[in-house]
Amino acid sequence: VMHEDMLFLNPFVSFDDRRGLFNRLRDELEGFEIPNREMRRAVNSAWDELMAYREDIRREGERILHTMEERGIRGIVLAGRPYHIDPAINHGIPELIKSLGMAVLTEDSVAHLANLERPLRVLDQWTYHSRLYRAAFFTATRENLELIQLNSFGCGLDAVTTDQVEEILNDHGKIYTVLKIDEISNLGAAKIR
Repeated sequence: VMHEDMLFLNPFVSFDDRRGLFNRLRDELEGFEIPNREMRRAVNSAWDELMAYREDIRREGERILHTMEERGIRGIVLAGRPYHIDPAINHGIPELIKSLGMAVLTEDSVAHLANLERPLRVLDQWTYHSRLYRAAFFTATRENLELIQLNSFGCGLDAVTTDQVEEILNDHGKIYTVLKIDEISNLGAAKIR
């Protein structure tokens, strides 16, 4: 799209695999004449950093789980979409949970520890959903963990996940809590739940 003197590119770029990322960027940025070697080096550096970031999250989750065991405290896996990290969107729910003396973990900090039984009842093809199901299964097998799923705007795809997550947790005697945070006006109701 060209607006006055500005070229604006807005392609979908997947981070599912390194080669696909390189190919997509090469195709989208073709007119800029970036040498393949330079683009490959940039993609490799970015990919390595992404993997290191994900590993840091996993290590921190494992550290928190270990601390919970040592201190005998409970924790909440607070699952949600990446934008739910924004305090303006999550309404301070992570801080509320911490104020109650519990640890807060994200689904991506524990999902790698699960060995989810398959097949699931639902089609499992999206990265976030797959990670959420693994986190729910991990939570279900831990006595000191519960899961709360943050949900916004009644997203159609998330309607499927809420049913599957509830089923995973209920099968292991756990209570499923979903907070529709676009409906929260104060944290009193969230605290009660």
